[in-house]
Amino acid sequence: GSGAPGEAPEVGRDPASGLPTAVLYGLTPQETARRLSGLDTLLVDLQDVGVRFYTYISTVRDVLRSARERPLRVVVLDRPNPLGFGVEGPPLDPAFRSFVGVTSALPLRHGLTLGEVARVLAAEEGVPVEVVGTDAPDGWHADRPWVPPSPNLPDLQSVRLYPGTALVEALDASEGRGTALPFRLAGAPGMDAHALARRLNALDLGVTARPAFFTPTTSKHAGKRCAGVQLHETRGEVRRALPLGLALLAALEEAGATRNPDWLQKLLGVPADTVPNTPEAALTALDGWQASGEQQALALAPHRLYPRKEGSP
Repeated sequence: GSGAPGEAPEVGRDPASGLPTAVLYGLTPQETARRLSGLDTLLVDLQDVGVRFYTYISTVRDVLRSARERPLRVVVLDRPNPLGFGVEGPPLDPAFRSFVGVTSALPLRHGLTLGEVARVLAAEEGVPVEVVGTDAPDGWHADRPWVPPSPNLPDLQSVRLYPGTALVEALDASEGRGTALPFRLAGAPGMDAHALARRLNALDLGVTARPAFFTPTTSKHAGKRCAGVQLHETRGEVRRALPLGLALLAALEEAGATRNPDWLQKLLGVPADTVPNTPEAALTALDGWQASGEQQALALAPHRLYPRKEGSP
């Protein structure tokens, strides 16, 4: 969890045990296979966050592909999904598969633990996987400490907003990376922070948007004063982040931000030209995407390891 986005710093040896280490993130299939050469068992012990574009599951997919080419036993030590079993957003259109979307089987917020996702991926790759189950799969309990799996998800509030506010990555606006409040701040130089806050608060999205001014130290607009909003969970924990994220994306576009269509469709999973650029229209479009995601979630039932509440997808 010490690297910047897209980085995996090499550490040659674990200081506590003295054992050699190797990074598996973002390698070619050949490099992954080479680094796993000589192993008979690989334990996967990662804290996932329950979102399709969070790339821990992408590395698990790469490991399983390597296991198809050589005798390698893959064992997942399962952990809770901090977002629980809820499902949001559409499945991924196969045309937009990438390292931030390695399978079309998952809705954007997939409602599975990492062990369950591994079972989905193993079935696709035609390899076995073993899962050691967690005793608390459904969400995060108050007495369980949060250890950030990456620098930009420092706490559970950022995690709860992440499935939605991460869509700001598809704009030239800042999503708060390089600040103390990643995925809770959004904006860009020259925006009208007060007007943006009023626009979002009028939509009743389950949060309060406060006018905010911030200067990222890294990532987009590093060293530049941005104007935008800080998002506050003022009415209890946000249960659905995607409506917020789509409305924020569209409101930022109205305020002058420019979208990157390729990145948007890779994150959201649908063609960028079907994503409206006004908040109201975006929220209407979400209804259809939500229905397709919930239908896809039902197809994942054979891979589940833990009971769901009656009525959930």
